[in-house]
Amino acid sequence: MVAQQRLTIRQVNERLPLVQAIVRDIVELYADIVSRKLRLSSVHRRRPASSGAASMYEEEVVQMEEELLRDEQRLEAWQAELEQVGGHLTNASVGRVDFLSELGGDSVWLCWQPGESSVMYWHAGDCSESDRIPLCHETEGIQFLRTTDLGEPS
Repeated sequence: MVAQQRLTIRQVNERLPLVQAIVRDIVELYADIVSRKLRLSSVHRRRPASSGAASMYEEEVVQMEEELLRDEQRLEAWQAELEQVGGHLTNASVGRVDFLSELGGDSVWLCWQPGESSVMYWHAGDCSESDRIPLCHETEGIQFLRTTDLGEPS
């Protein structure tokens, strides 16, 4: 894995138009892939492959599986595009993306997802929705708020 560059909030926000476009495609395709995998799994359970010559039905299933594989490869390519601009996709179903940054000498992740106009959250480790800590923007720079600070800037 290539070492990631630490990005500032400004750098992340400058990249968001491209990130938004990539993530929009990822979320849409991911939902479609999940849906098709469920349907294909259901088809396999109801009608296992026969041991004889390939039927028209089996050929159609093979075609569906090939299309699914191609779309999974497209998804991986879009994830690679995100990595090229410093983003790390952490949740394809909602489109959450993390960007490596630094706070007080410590590595942190700036966190963005669709519906947010700019990067507004950060976290230190693995992230769930409840782990996202709001950023507090001030005129002279950025102060970070920690949930344990009871609202006091650190």
